[in-house]
Amino acid sequence: MFTAMAINFGYFAKESVTSFKRNWVMSLGAIITIYLSLLLVGVSVGSGFVLGQVVESVEEKVSIRIFLKDGAVPEEVDALQQELLANAEVATVTYTSKEQALEEFKTTIVQDSPEIVEQLEGNPLPASLDVDLKDPRNVMTVVDAIKASPAFAAVADRPDDPEKSLKYGQQIVNQLFAFTAIMRTVSIVFIGLLAVISLIFINNAIRLAIYSRRKEIGIMRLVGASNWFIRTPFLMEGVIQSLIGALLAIGSLSVVWLYILPSLKESLPFLPITLSGTAAAQVSFILIGAGIVIGLAGSGLAMRRYLKV
Repeated sequence: MFTAMAINFGYFAKESVTSFKRNWVMSLGAIITIYLSLLLVGVSVGSGFVLGQVVESVEEKVSIRIFLKDGAVPEEVDALQQELLANAEVATVTYTSKEQALEEFKTTIVQDSPEIVEQLEGNPLPASLDVDLKDPRNVMTVVDAIKASPAFAAVADRPDDPEKSLKYGQQIVNQLFAFTAIMRTVSIVFIGLLAVISLIFINNAIRLAIYSRRKEIGIMRLVGASNWFIRTPFLMEGVIQSLIGALLAIGSLSVVWLYILPSLKESLPFLPITLSGTAAAQVSFILIGAGIVIGLAGSGLAMRRYLKV
């Protein structure tokens, strides 16, 4: 039984390769379109992993800074601090004095632009309260609560426009999410178009293969060959085309992963632009699985239309 299966598999593989060579122009067209389709799928999925890490990193850094006016009454500052700590969404509240703010500024700026520090007269920086959140996604809830607080209005360094006394980074996160959503939508549209084109190319390649072997298929029918015996070589041909396209896409993405991502990481060291080995393996399995599905679907459609067995 196992010998018969091995013989059948060898026969199927031989017939698939022969048909592939015989119709190499259509097969090459199918491989190229499948490659482009799966390359877009890989870029979309891989970008999703990378952008997810970037968004998560930015979210972790999302906090609220409240700038305090000079001469703010300590009791009023303490009252605001206690009010913030009573908020269930707030993790910690840290007070930074004017002197500490200036030292932090000098530490940050002096390496790149020491002349700016030298030109400072006095200490123009305000004291502040830094509010860290339990869940950065709830930053707007806490911001709205702060805006509505009389204690905040009493100590804000911009009493005429207290909202300008608040600094928070949710806008950046929202922009990243919006950019990710747009990129995914565009990718899905292109992937869909290329997938349809891939199915058409595979359909035509299998149709030509069926036509070129019509006499052989007729003989197999006469001698009682089963439907699966006749159909399997054509299914395998579609899968072979798709797997070649998938492997080419994986190879192209590997170049990006090994050479381009490290360069981007060096250029943007403050962002976690990396793709882990596990994520890369997941992308590869997705591409191979998608390739097999496209190959089987294209071959199946062609046989259903042109091969009546």
